[in-house]
Amino acid sequence: MKSRIGILAVILLSLTVIFTACQTKEVTSAKVYIQQDNWDKAIEQLEMAVEMYPTDAEAHYLLGEGMAQKQNWTRMNEMFDKSLKLSPLFEAQIKNTREKNWVNNFNAGVGKLNKNDVQGAIDNFTTATLIEPMRVDAYKTLGIAYTRMDNLEKAKENFRKVLELEPDNRDAVNGLANIHFQLKEYEDVVKLEQRAVELNPDDRDAIANLALAYDFLGNRDMAKDTYQKALEKNPGDKDLLFNLARLFFLGNEYDEAITLFNQVLAASPEDYDANLQVGNAYLSMADEFRKQLVEKEEKGQETSAAERDQLMDFYKQAIPYLEKAVSIGEASTELKVNSAVYNNLAVAYINIGDREKGELNFKKAENAE
Repeated sequence: MKSRIGILAVILLSLTVIFTACQTKEVTSAKVYIQQDNWDKAIEQLEMAVEMYPTDAEAHYLLGEGMAQKQNWTRMNEMFDKSLKLSPLFEAQIKNTREKNWVNNFNAGVGKLNKNDVQGAIDNFTTATLIEPMRVDAYKTLGIAYTRMDNLEKAKENFRKVLELEPDNRDAVNGLANIHFQLKEYEDVVKLEQRAVELNPDDRDAIANLALAYDFLGNRDMAKDTYQKALEKNPGDKDLLFNLARLFFLGNEYDEAITLFNQVLAASPEDYDANLQVGNAYLSMADEFRKQLVEKEEKGQETSAAERDQLMDFYKQAIPYLEKAVSIGEASTELKVNSAVYNNLAVAYINIGDREKGELNFKKAENAE
């Protein structure tokens, strides 16, 4: 009896294997059409197969391949996902089809972007996102492409998609921060660049952008602190030095401002703005010191010769920088020296007793815009 039961079990197992290995006539017909490269007919058979046999993993897989041939990526993924839920048997083939089509479209998009065919690149990258919706690279490049087209809302949308999939993706954080910068949404810039610095404390660009954002928000203390941190990572960076110097200038900390502006000039002696700001800083120091002397005299106190010499020295120190700025501006086809610059130079000359040069620059100020 035991022997007969064992034989029966073997027979039943064999029948199960045979029935499992069988395929429907629709799938069989579809395979013949596929061999003939007649995908239209194959798809007709496979549509019937998945409707009649909803648990047939192979029918769903093959229909997914047919949809890939027709570039119907949404339906392709629907069929592939159903096949994988039913069985892992076709997992390798499905992965290969998705990978091949994704790579083809992504690489085509990169090629078009490099040739400045931005719309063509967007089309390819968008297709890549349909093929592999969970893969971030195409969303990143879409963000870049839309930025180049000045479609900043679409760019933001794609960078945000990257961050949904990979919250710590530094490229997306920085890309999104740069867009918020262009839109002057500085509070958003601060949040994103703070995150970028958390992810990489040595990210020089993120630190610099964070400093700029604080600066534009009017938070001078945080801006100065962050500029100084940025300079630790970017020693000698002229833009950072200039912006930090400007903050010291605005805070009436003229000695610090002059020191930093002169660091800019050490690297770029022909920097119009840096020359102008050093000259203006000395004039501002002169104005403040003059007020102190006037207040002293109003109280009946005498000003010393040393104090008067010091006041004169502020004006003298301003002149070479203002003259240099004027020289650079007058020689440039892009810059225009405005009336305020000539006026400041005139004031400096008048206060050191050079009336001729003072009047000459006052006339230039009248003729300037």
